[in-house]
This record gives sequence, structure tokens and C-alpha cells, in this order.
Amino acid sequence: MVLFILKGYAKNLHRPEASIVERYIAKETIEFCSEYIEKAKPIGLPKSRHDERTRVKGSRGLDVITPSVEDLQQAHLYVLNNSNEVFPYILCHEGLVKESNPKISKNRVLKEHNKTFLDWFKDTIFAEDNAYEMLRKLVDRPKRNVITWQGYDINKYSFYTKAQDEKSTMQNSGVTLRARSQHFASVHDDNPRVASIPYFGFIEEIWELNYVKFIVCVFKCKWVDNNTSV
Repeated sequence: MVLFILKGYAKNLHRPEASIVERYIAKETIEFCSEYIEKAKPIGLPKSRHDERTRVKGSRGLDVITPSVEDLQQAHLYVLNNSNEVFPYILCHEGLVKESNPKISKNRVLKEHNKTFLDWFKDTIFAEDNAYEMLRKLVDRPKRNVITWQGYDINKYSFYTKAQDEKSTMQNSGVTLRARSQHFASVHDDNPRVASIPYFGFIEEIWELNYVKFIVCVFKCKWVDNNTSV
């Protein structure tokens, strides 16, 4: 088989050996160059400094704070409201609040739900024998001391706080979010409108909420008022 391939290299029948050697060297050279080029870095094309930042981790400005109970509770409630595993419990609790207070508006129902959900959720999960382990860790609430960062890397993106941006040439504190939620015209409005509204703002603080078995990163942001643009 090898001889057959080598004979195929002979294009000059007057000098077959030289012809075979020349073509064989050309073939080997091309294969070597092809393998080398695959591993080589492109010349003149800048490589993104975020390509290797695929892990979710803090990058600069490590600190530890003890936030107020209200701020920690608000951050914890935000995590619960954005967890798919918790969503059925949220709907159940809203229904119970409505049944207990049939005459109050939906706006009042939502406020009462946010006020009493954490304690109800904890009692409900502890009463279930087959509740997920993650849910049991969520009801314990995060640790009182919170690790904060001035910079954080998430899926090849770098986020900075506003304070860190003031020290840097690259601005990475701006954020945007499209939130779908219920909107009430007034406190007496009983027919809320579900709408998707974009929000724009910047990051003030970056927190790592420690639930022992896992960590959740949350951004504390200042948002532009969509009505006054302030």
C-alpha cells in the first residue's frame, strides 16, 4: 500500500526517485504547517481579556460587611422570587393571603404576601418530609456577614461597582434589566396590568449571599426613574 502511494508521487518518469522525494517532502511540510497554524495565535487580532473568565467569582475589592436586617431580608426575598423551585410556594401563599382577606385589593395582597412569606415558607418547608435539600438551605436564610466585591466576573463578563468605575478607564457598572411584573395605578387599583418594562441604572454594591451549600451573587443597584428619567 505504501509503495502504491509513493509510486503515485512519480510525475517525472526520467527521475522517479527525485520526483517521489520532492513531492513527499512537500506533503509533509504542508501537514506540519497545517497542524502548527491550528495551535498558533492569530497575528494582529486582539484577544478578549474576558475569554478565560468563565467562572463566577469576585475579581477585586474583597470586603466583609454586616448589612441591616431589612436589607438582608430584601436580598433574600429577591433570591426566593427568582427561584423556579420556590415559585409554586409563592403562588400558594398569595392564594392563602387572598382567602384570608377576601375584601382587600390585589395591591394589599401583594404587600401582605411580601411581609409574611418568609416565615410561612420556612414553616412549610420544615413541615415537608420530602422537600428538596436546596429549599431547606434557602429557608435558613443567608449568613449574617456578607462578602462584598468591587468587581465580579460572570460568564466572560466583568461587572464593577460605581465606586470601582471611578478608578478605572473601562466603565462596567451600567446595567439594564427588562422586568415583567404587575403594575398598579393606585393603592386602590384591583386590576393590575402585567407589563414588561426596561430598567436602567448602575451597580452600587455586589454581594455574595452564603447559604452554606451554595453562594448566590446579587447586585444592589440604583435605577433610573422611568417616569422622571432621574
